[in-house]
Amino acid sequence: MNGNPTETTEPAGFELLLDRTYRALHVLLNKVVARIAAVILLCGTLLACIEIVRRYILGVVFDWGQDAVTYVSISAVFIYFAVTQASRSHLAVLALLDLLRSRGYVRTVLTIRVLVSGVSLTLFTALAYWGIPAVERAEKLGRTTQSMVIYIWPFQACLVIGFGLMALVTLFHLYQDVQALRGRTVFPWAPAEEGIEI
Repeated sequence: MNGNPTETTEPAGFELLLDRTYRALHVLLNKVVARIAAVILLCGTLLACIEIVRRYILGVVFDWGQDAVTYVSISAVFIYFAVTQASRSHLAVLALLDLLRSRGYVRTVLTIRVLVSGVSLTLFTALAYWGIPAVERAEKLGRTTQSMVIYIWPFQACLVIGFGLMALVTLFHLYQDVQALRGRTVFPWAPAEEGIEI
């Protein structure tokens, strides 16, 4: 019932290339994408503060202010999706997996993790792929938010980028999970378990 103890070896050849690529992706996500998301969220927060002052002190507002704050904040979250995915800090319901693991069904747990990673990869890839025409259509039609001032396609593009990055991260997770099922440890520096339990 127990899985084999995992063996850790220094990566070489193709595995070394994968390890370096995944490390580079982690650096890109943590140093660049996370900061871009933080700046976008900060801009939305500052605009919300300006709108509060304008509304309650000056008695006026920008017609597009509420739309801008909403869509800018949502865009920051969309872009940040992949950062949380890479650190496996997304929400996970682990009661069943913990029960199976505590009863010694380690291989079953690892198999479930592979299946979840495979389904996630398929979903994120499909959403990114199908999202591209939606962004192009919104841009071509000149679709705007409710205020009719702000174009909606940049926000849709942020969602597509977020799903694309999540698909890329999940590809590495799938490889990591498959190797764990085979009894091997890859990317020992990267998290292999979900970080937030509900």
